[in-house]
Amino acid sequence: MPSHAWKPRLRRSSAPLYAAIVDALAADISAGKLRAGDRLPTHRELANAVGASLGTITRAYAEAERRGLVRGQVGSGTFVNNLTDRDAYSPMLDRDRIDLGPTATPIMSGDLGHCALAAALAELSSRADLGALSGYQSHGGTAAQRAAGGRWLASTGVVASPDEITVCSGAQHATVMLLSALATTTGVLVEEVTYPGALGAAQWLRLPTHPVAVDEDGLIPDALAQACRSSGAKVLYCTPTNHNPTTSIMPLERRQEVVTICRKYGVTIIENGALAPLVSGAPPPLSALAPEATYYIGSLSKATVPALRVGFIRSPLEARRSLEIAAGATVWSGSPLLVEIATQWIHDGTAAAIRDARRSEAAARQTIAAEILKNHPYLAHATAYFLWMRIPEHRRAMELLEQAAARNVLIGPAHVFAARAGSAPNAIRVSLGAARSRNELERGLTVLAKLLDESPTSPWSAMP
Repeated sequence: MPSHAWKPRLRRSSAPLYAAIVDALAADISAGKLRAGDRLPTHRELANAVGASLGTITRAYAEAERRGLVRGQVGSGTFVNNLTDRDAYSPMLDRDRIDLGPTATPIMSGDLGHCALAAALAELSSRADLGALSGYQSHGGTAAQRAAGGRWLASTGVVASPDEITVCSGAQHATVMLLSALATTTGVLVEEVTYPGALGAAQWLRLPTHPVAVDEDGLIPDALAQACRSSGAKVLYCTPTNHNPTTSIMPLERRQEVVTICRKYGVTIIENGALAPLVSGAPPPLSALAPEATYYIGSLSKATVPALRVGFIRSPLEARRSLEIAAGATVWSGSPLLVEIATQWIHDGTAAAIRDARRSEAAARQTIAAEILKNHPYLAHATAYFLWMRIPEHRRAMELLEQAAARNVLIGPAHVFAARAGSAPNAIRVSLGAARSRNELERGLTVLAKLLDESPTSPWSAMP
């Protein structure tokens, strides 16, 4: 397609037309329909194509340039920026090993997120109110920031007014705040394999954890009911959508069963939704099914750029004051600079555009994994950042990890996700997002596939 013939596919939205044009531009860049150096239509050509005024197109191109998507050259036109220039950004410094371990956002050199961040920082540096943004702010965020948080959470099905939102410094900060505010000495119910940050927070707060069995659909209702009865714990921490480490997405019927059980036993739910923005069309969150008993954690770090340490808690209305106190006690004030960027990105569509780019890259990497690991069953959905693989009984997962490490490939061990020490499943979690390129990911996964194809080498692993 000649670049000058580009015509945006505008989605139905309440956003202004100029913003819809920029969103369409970002989507086509992410999908590869527009490439670095492509010349975009002139202002008049695009105005005629979409039936807009020249002023609207001028504003759209200015906004696209602010986000780092395009560059304008006087007398030549408007061109798509090079978002893959390796010299522009180098996020990984140690390239001796291929790291398939951490829950990493699949960031490529100079990608959309970092171009947008560079543009946002440049804009902040010239703002007249930079002094105010360099100081402290209210503990739980301003009204405008809380409204933006509600809008971001709404994209994952959470229904919340600004008065039910508390701004925090990322999902981990939210986890510590909520566990300290809600849990008692009876401890907290957790999935038997779960986010290590929650386990670390519980340990730091000296809270016992009570593992609940899971299957490919998440928490098993009968196991949850039994754990409620036996533990006496009144708080459940769980991840129904895009579970870490298994990537499971709990079906609606199962979610309804979990809510029914928690209501029966008076259990408050902490729902981790940090990875939920990566899933399109997931069932309603627990927060929508039981708003009176659920605290929802949302974040921008996983869906945009990790440096944007901004999160949002949706809570019952009467709880927000206590959460503001908790925020003040833990960080006093979040960074106004970061929260301002987050607020702007949510309102102008940058956050959604980067999220869509992350989904697209994750899907491409899942396709690579499906081809290379096609002979080895695992769990994953199409836009997950990682996959969960149970290792056959005749092999030891730790032995496999050691063999991979000897070949400079690092993989996530299951024991870091195990809620009960010594009970880790014979499994591995393979991150697809940490590799700096798809080629590097292919090399790492090829090493893993070859190891999985090999016969066990140690006497222990050969035992029946």
